Amino acid sequence: MFKKIRDKINEATQQGAAQGAQQFQQHADQFRRAAAAEGYDITPQLPTPQLAAQALRGMHADPDIAAFMALPPEEQLRQQQELQAYGTQLRRLYDTGEPATLVVRALEPTGRTVAGQAQYTATLEVTRADGTTYQTVAQMITPLATIQQYAPGTRHEARVDPADPSQVAVFGPID
Repeated sequence: MFKKIRDKINEATQQGAAQGAQQFQQHADQFRRAAAAEGYDITPQLPTPQLAAQALRGMHADPDIAAFMALPPEEQLRQQQELQAYGTQLRRLYDTGEPATLVVRALEPTGRTVAGQAQYTATLEVTRADGTTYQTVAQMITPLATIQQYAPGTRHEARVDPADPSQVAVFGPID
């Protein structure tokens, strides 16, 4: 009797895994096409059981990730694209922006998350390489686990868009 039950459970598990892999492949193809349309070559990989277990542990530790994972696939894809655009902007500023330093003067959550990462409004006091200082407000998206490094009063490396100094990217902490 137990063997029959075990066999049925194994069969159901295999069917579920096959169906999950098929659904993943469909979503991965959709994501790959959307990324290619934006000029990116991204191939999502089916997670290993270890990565899946790690993700589940992370979901328990971070409710924003759990909420993101519960969204419909189309909304997950939209938010991933938004996060990718944010990362592309940071990369552009890192590559082409003027080096600067800044002090975080205020950091307020917007109440919005993007792909499981919280969005914040940061008031920044920026000091450019020539010594001029000004204040600006920037949107930041960061995982909950790293937000403490952006506490008010912390100093950071930054890059400033020379054509639009209000466009500032915050990088590693100083000190």
